[in-house]
Amino acid sequence: MLASSILLSGNNYSKVNLMFKFMNMGCVGPTTFNSIQGQYCVPAIKQYWKDENARGLQELKNKENVILLGDGRMDSPGHCAQYCTYTTMDHDTKGIVSVIVVDKRETDRKSARTEKAAFQRMMTSMEAARVPVTEVCTDAHPQISALMRPDTGEYGRKGIFHSLDVWHGAKNLLKKIVAAGQERGCTELKKWASHIINHFWRSCQKSGGSFEVFLTMWTGILHHVCNNHTWALGQCLHPPLDYTEVRTTTWLVPGSAPHNRLREILLDKKWLKTAHKFLRFRVTSELESFQNHILMYASKRFPFSPEVYNARCLLAAIDYNRHKDRPVAKRKSDGEVRTHRSFQKKSDRWTYCKVKEPKEYNYIGELQGNIVRRRIDSGRGMKRKQPMSETDPRRLGPLPNQPAPPTALLVQQHQSRLALEY
Repeated sequence: MLASSILLSGNNYSKVNLMFKFMNMGCVGPTTFNSIQGQYCVPAIKQYWKDENARGLQELKNKENVILLGDGRMDSPGHCAQYCTYTTMDHDTKGIVSVIVVDKRETDRKSARTEKAAFQRMMTSMEAARVPVTEVCTDAHPQISALMRPDTGEYGRKGIFHSLDVWHGAKNLLKKIVAAGQERGCTELKKWASHIINHFWRSCQKSGGSFEVFLTMWTGILHHVCNNHTWALGQCLHPPLDYTEVRTTTWLVPGSAPHNRLREILLDKKWLKTAHKFLRFRVTSELESFQNHILMYASKRFPFSPEVYNARCLLAAIDYNRHKDRPVAKRKSDGEVRTHRSFQKKSDRWTYCKVKEPKEYNYIGELQGNIVRRRIDSGRGMKRKQPMSETDPRRLGPLPNQPAPPTALLVQQHQSRLALEY
């Protein structure tokens, strides 16, 4: 029970063991913990997710059109990641319907290829389950975009539409505008950045999927920033401005350096080619929240074996699906919705969020029962050495490209920089 609870709560064994040591309490040993984890906990978690996921896929099969939100997450910062977790969410219910983990040994030890491989596995699993996928929304990953091209892409040719996340699109636009605002003579653009991004969101939302409508609204910002709210082909949709209010932005001069620089960004041909992918107004904010939730079970600062890492990601998905529809918490005194304030360092402002009811974790008892039942029904003792499954990536060889030399040789060849004589 102790070994299973350490895993099910997302804890790290070494830290829990250290806490028990400080409290002068006995704790299950590392070898026994790894044996229980590998032989009973991991299979029970996989089977529980398989049963839960089968019910979710059955609901998707009964729909006419299924819209999926997908995103990949690396297990470590930088370009040295070992695992890529590709998570897929149903757009309507916001439930996790697929969790695919790819080890970089499965992609010739190249981390940059893992997200594409995970995406392909996800799409293959959806086809095998006969889920009628008509649209997939992702970030602007170039390899996935190539797979979704309508003319040459593997999945685009099947009629699956590829949408891009509006939040990621706004984020990339903001980076370009802020960078342009740091150029000489264009500092006035910085103050307009948030207004332009808000206009991008509004243009995507109000376009109704029509690129012509979007382009008309989108180019209107070039007139608005110059205090010109009516032009030959249209006009601003906002109410009349109150010029008595104190302004935080300065009107741009038509043809000036900042105005021309803004025109280059907004009318960039390469960007406008992909703009139609934003017009269905798909947002993956809930999926981004889940990607952050995985850290509770699989921290980026601790290494895990492939089987254990996959099980921890599945635990995060089970937790998320069970608690995604929690109601907001209300104060007992007056029944008002409880809120929590927080300071956003990036935007340098205070914001708030609604507080939800605490999680209940009703499924944990069932999982613990399944784990103990597996131990009882095994009818034998625990194996000291854990056998690898047929699909374990460790069968493909060690993670480094070069074989490990003897430790004695490394000790002999080691030279400390502090001991070098010049």
